[in-house]
Amino acid sequence: MIEPLPAFVGINLPWHTYGCDFGANAWFPEGGIGRPGVAGELDRLFARLARAGLGVVRWFLFCDGRAGIRFDPAGVPAGLDAYCFRDVDAALALAASHRATLLFVLFDFTWFRPRRVVNGVELFGRRRVVAREESRRTLLERVAVPLLRRYGREPAILGWDLCNEPEWATFGYGSVLPWQTIAPGTMSGWLREMAAAAHAETVQPVTVGLASQRGLPLVEDCGLDFYQVHWYDRLERRSPLARLSAGKLDRPLLLGEFPTARSRLHAAAVIAAAREAGYSGALAWSARALDEHSNLAALEEALGILPPRGFTPSPL
Repeated sequence: MIEPLPAFVGINLPWHTYGCDFGANAWFPEGGIGRPGVAGELDRLFARLARAGLGVVRWFLFCDGRAGIRFDPAGVPAGLDAYCFRDVDAALALAASHRATLLFVLFDFTWFRPRRVVNGVELFGRRRVVAREESRRTLLERVAVPLLRRYGREPAILGWDLCNEPEWATFGYGSVLPWQTIAPGTMSGWLREMAAAAHAETVQPVTVGLASQRGLPLVEDCGLDFYQVHWYDRLERRSPLARLSAGKLDRPLLLGEFPTARSRLHAAAVIAAAREAGYSGALAWSARALDEHSNLAALEEALGILPPRGFTPSPL
């Protein structure tokens, strides 16, 4: 018998093509999910999620900056590109048509990795944008604020996740490599600035998707509306899923990622443990990432739903 669910069970999409769903680049010059063919493919997936009752979907926006943002020759953000809003509009229309709500993730920790160029597309390499106060302010004013202002009252948006697992880019938390990390005070300051902008421009709540509960000190003074931590088996010893007491926090706590494959716990057991520990909800990993921790069918089994016959997720 499966335990009663938390307040909601949702899922990480988390992308159709990593970093390329919103805006254009040399790989996809016609933009992201608003281009012909992509919306129809995602429509079938969202219909499947709706049948499983997975009405909350966590979706990555800018990731490492490879699409959606225009940069000047010095690498400073110049603004959003011509396709970004069109693609966000397409995502919102898709969500609304299936009565889903989206938790948009603005940036990923890969933003801070060393720069690479692959077939004309610049990957990673944006650490200095956040490390330097002036360019950090430019990123906020030219990228984050226009996006937040345009969609700040959109009912299909559940909330804004400012950065995915920032610990991996924070010195002393998840890495000791200075060329792909920033100081904890700088990271906390950046997240605090974005949270303040989100509160000024939107009516939706704000969070940060932490890699584990050990990252909570990084965000405790950032003015978040709810906390969010992730759980995978490899983190259990230092950040146990079941022994975390959400009641000790001053905000609700979301389990923003948990594995549906290669885990000693079945998805149903993770969901039950999350409920017992006091999480306000749980978002499975994942519907489309197709990595070793993703198995949508296993989640459907845990929820008592079988996938439609013949459904095969498309490769990234």
